[in-house]
Amino acid sequence: MTDLNNIHFKIAKLRAEFIKSEPYNRLWDQFDRQIQRRRANLSLGLYGEARGLAVVGAPGSGKSTLVNRLLTQYPDLSQPQPEQMKAELISLLVPSPATLKYVGSAMLGGLGYPLTRDKPAGFIWDQVRDLLHKRETLFVHLDEAQDLFSTKNLNTRGDVVNTLKSLMNNRVWPVGLILSGTPKMLEMINSDDQLKRRIDMINLDTVSWSTHGTEVRETFLAYAAKAGLGICPELQLNDFLPRLVHAGCNELGLIIEMILSGIENALLARSDALRIDHFVDAFQRKSGCSRGLNIFVVSDYLAIDPRAVMRKANHPGGGDR
Repeated sequence: MTDLNNIHFKIAKLRAEFIKSEPYNRLWDQFDRQIQRRRANLSLGLYGEARGLAVVGAPGSGKSTLVNRLLTQYPDLSQPQPEQMKAELISLLVPSPATLKYVGSAMLGGLGYPLTRDKPAGFIWDQVRDLLHKRETLFVHLDEAQDLFSTKNLNTRGDVVNTLKSLMNNRVWPVGLILSGTPKMLEMINSDDQLKRRIDMINLDTVSWSTHGTEVRETFLAYAAKAGLGICPELQLNDFLPRLVHAGCNELGLIIEMILSGIENALLARSDALRIDHFVDAFQRKSGCSRGLNIFVVSDYLAIDPRAVMRKANHPGGGDR
């Protein structure tokens, strides 16, 4: 393996790393309670209504990573396998368009029984409920669940809510839900008192230097140590880390992404320590901004809206339309 390959291998390992956080611990605790409750009920032949979890966070908050980590690390959680009938959990990204028909079809695929020809939504969901029972599925995870409520049609929205509730209160085989999505998902959950009552919430709050400074510092130093990199004396952490939080739009997932991009620059430059220019370049690559709008360069960095800078980079000239 060449030196360059070794570097990319190290970067790939770093990106696969996961540093536990307080929201992750809360998610683990609530999921553990719900699934152990379901397993205990089933052992007694009890089939009361299931409950659900909603993980809510802005884009870049790391909600999908959080849920995926839970579902891959939780012990003895059976997921769909080619020659195994039991699948306590299935996980899927809400498809586009997010109609009940397409979502039901995707769920059938996740259960290992893809549709071979077009069928009406009612038929599809009857098949979904039957297969969830046969495969002894306890939870269904729907990522980007806010898309289920993207339509403005009130009747369609009502059908979505009723379908979700029908999974949870099915008399034969109730199934719990794990919904992950942006705050727009709350409109769907809050639209129905019965659905709201059955869902426990995990909110991924925005990160600020004043409230999360210790966590950000520990996360930054942990990744640097795992990469085998020191911290250059010019990288004054009390000035740099608040800039890092702002450059990451106050969202933990984006902050970690910025840390990893800076580390990647350092490793590719064969540096043995992290320097400010590694992060100047990381933000420039992410946003496409000029030096005068680079949060790691200018003195009045709080005057820069990083999301606006990145939107402008992704849609050049968009402000003139």
